[in-house]
Amino acid sequence: MKTARTSRSSAGWALALALLAPARAEESSKPASAALARESAAAARVDPTRAQRRVRELVALGPRMGGTRSGDAAAQFLVERLRESGLDVRVLDDPEKDAWQPLEWRVTARRAGEDQALTLARAWPWTHSPDGRGELELSLESRPDGAWLTDKPARGASRAALVLVDGATNIDGEYPVVGALRQQPGQPTFGISRPEGARLREWLAAGAQVRVEFELRGEARRARPKTVLARLRGANSPVGADAPWAGEYFLLCAHGDSDSGGPGADDNASGVATLLEIAQAWSAAIAAGELPAPAREVRFAVWGSEIFSTQDYLAQRIPAEGECLGVLNYDQAGFGSGADQLNLEPDDLPANRALIEQLLAVLREHAPAAPDTAALFPSHWATNRSLGGTDSYVFSKSEYFKSALRPSITVFSSAWGAPAEHKRTADMPGESWRERDKVSVDYDAYYHSSGDTPENTTDKEPWNMAWCARVGMLGVARYVERAAKGAQPR
Repeated sequence: MKTARTSRSSAGWALALALLAPARAEESSKPASAALARESAAAARVDPTRAQRRVRELVALGPRMGGTRSGDAAAQFLVERLRESGLDVRVLDDPEKDAWQPLEWRVTARRAGEDQALTLARAWPWTHSPDGRGELELSLESRPDGAWLTDKPARGASRAALVLVDGATNIDGEYPVVGALRQQPGQPTFGISRPEGARLREWLAAGAQVRVEFELRGEARRARPKTVLARLRGANSPVGADAPWAGEYFLLCAHGDSDSGGPGADDNASGVATLLEIAQAWSAAIAAGELPAPAREVRFAVWGSEIFSTQDYLAQRIPAEGECLGVLNYDQAGFGSGADQLNLEPDDLPANRALIEQLLAVLREHAPAAPDTAALFPSHWATNRSLGGTDSYVFSKSEYFKSALRPSITVFSSAWGAPAEHKRTADMPGESWRERDKVSVDYDAYYHSSGDTPENTTDKEPWNMAWCARVGMLGVARYVERAAKGAQPR
């Protein structure tokens, strides 16, 4: 645990923390201790093993891009899980858009005169690649009726009949980043790993004739992504199974597609699994008397398409279907390549400070005595400035949220595909485990690549999803209770 910051914190921020911080052990009251015990019991209902299984189940359906058959299957999966948790559930049909998903593919290479073929096991088709099959001669030049090996992402202008890209990979080069063809007509295009590309380049440099055999079958269609919306009834919720979706509510969300078009385990089946854990654990904790029904209704949204579906929800349903008190978004909540830490973003928007205070209070009051991945809560956490790139910013940039200082925050365990540090926001906590002017942001080495599989990410660190779920569940419960009482944390 860090000590209080007196050198940088403003008097206002220090006062807010003092008002919200837990009492010292000698000052603790029995009711406060009992409340923390009930929160811990509720938090223990979040199951990292179950979250781990949910990620595997989602990835097994396919990339889950909005409007695709795997996206529709994922929506149905979520409807069933959320109803099992006792929540009211709706499926929203988002605006129509182009959708594509790969169904089957294979790529092999062979030197002339050799029987043994090299399977390009890491190959992944670029989004919107047309179907195709055949056997072509490989070259480092773009030639008609040939296969082109290039380190530059193709944009559809190549004359080649097949394109293999070995220069767009994850940070260590082991997995291709999943790209997208933006110009039509195109040709089948596959990303391959740097080692696979190096092997092919060695063959060509030695003067060998190299033949590539490939097959790709995908599915393109014009369709409407499906966003799944559920609600946990609050003290203010209308009565009755068919009651309208109205009144004040808090929104928890995650994008349901893999974003890149790859397996999408950490980005973002982990965020979806985290939401499912909150829904199941919170509902069960209410039934067991560990937590009261939330003071305001809590809604859960799994977006059919990142940003796209979120923008439609903001335009069509806020405030038409009730006043949204704030948003807590989950993205890349299941893995970190460099550390075990939880981040809250962004901390440089005044609207977010009251919610961040509640989340930090939960983290401080339930912090383990020492780092332990089996603990209910993390020992390391940080707040960082705006980095962009996820659904929370759709809300925070809107006039509806800005004008009333409504918070919109993302909780995550990694961001992007490389480690980063950013200047700490003035008067904000920064890192919990050390005092400095920088904030570390962990990364996912398999970000947006064909390597974003459960085996590489969430299977290794399922506790991240559990930590993110527990902090969000308890922090939002506290926040809406204060909102219902008209409290002003600042």
